[in-house]
Amino acid sequence: MYDVALIGTGRVGYQFTFSDRPDNHATAVAASGRCRLAAGVNRGREKLVEFGARFGVEALYHDYRQMLEESAPDICIVATHPELHCGMVEDCAAAPSTRAIICEKPMALSLGECDRMIAACERAGVLLQINHNRRWNPEWIKARELLSAGAIGELNYIECSMDGGKPAPSWRSDNEGPLLHDFSHYFDMLDLFAGRVEWLCGMAEQRSRPWAVEDFSAAFIKFASGVTAIAHGAELTDYEQHSFLLSGSTGVIRMQAEQVHLFRSQPGEVEADSGFAWRELAEAPVERPAAASTYSAALDELLDALEGRAALRSDGRAGRRALEMIMAIYRSQLQGNRPVSFPVTMAESGVEALRAAGHFVARNEDRTGG
Repeated sequence: MYDVALIGTGRVGYQFTFSDRPDNHATAVAASGRCRLAAGVNRGREKLVEFGARFGVEALYHDYRQMLEESAPDICIVATHPELHCGMVEDCAAAPSTRAIICEKPMALSLGECDRMIAACERAGVLLQINHNRRWNPEWIKARELLSAGAIGELNYIECSMDGGKPAPSWRSDNEGPLLHDFSHYFDMLDLFAGRVEWLCGMAEQRSRPWAVEDFSAAFIKFASGVTAIAHGAELTDYEQHSFLLSGSTGVIRMQAEQVHLFRSQPGEVEADSGFAWRELAEAPVERPAAASTYSAALDELLDALEGRAALRSDGRAGRRALEMIMAIYRSQLQGNRPVSFPVTMAESGVEALRAAGHFVARNEDRTGG
């Protein structure tokens, strides 16, 4: 039985509830049977006390360093704001009891921080898992299986977009815009489906929102595999809309509402006089995978990896690759929207660099009306 400490008893820590399956870290641990919630940490008191009461945890702390010393957990879950991830992961890795760390996405705010986190864990022999949870989602796993099986032929390009509609003023935007906050999931999926990036040309603009981060971004990406991708993310709408499309030589895989849909080429119109034959797409049946908790699946994989029976599909290096694409967009904006070759050498925060260059400024009013 592994002792688990939850650092950050907020929404993703224990409050998310979208179904009857575990939809947050604490519930997944409680349902595991292979580990137990031994401690909780939060800066604020109210959520910490509520967490302790709900899960029967008595070891509650405001200082995670004190928790590491007194509770000595085997596994630490870092579910805090991203500017805290690096220092917390380093300190957790250095604690003698720690064997594994689960860190929320985005992994950090800069590639330099990612490198420090990876190095700290490798130095201590601690497993580091990044919670880009679509990697454990059965629908996304099914999409990859279809692609690998040749269901759409050769992959040519990927299109993905996110219009967010974060609730103002509830959305906290001190250090992260939509690229880091939400779109890191899709960059992780681009890494999964298309592999290593050769170059990226992007833009990150603050068009109308008051926070000193981007509210509009776009990128064109070229992968070493020959695949290209177009990505677009914005916070300019009062609604939420996500889209992810894999276009192949003989069909299309489209993710809609987190479900996989397959479209295959079939004979279409034929011009009577010329004999010219067109082909069109028609939706094909897909055997729907059983729903599952991504939090539970990720936790089980981590425990199996600790026992030598599995490898992590989303480790620190995978988390860094997703962040590298985001940093390349910021770098491209700084360079007048010119292409950026990989690997990206910018170690500092792209948001801070764009603020220093005058691209992102704090404004008094939200001119979009919230």
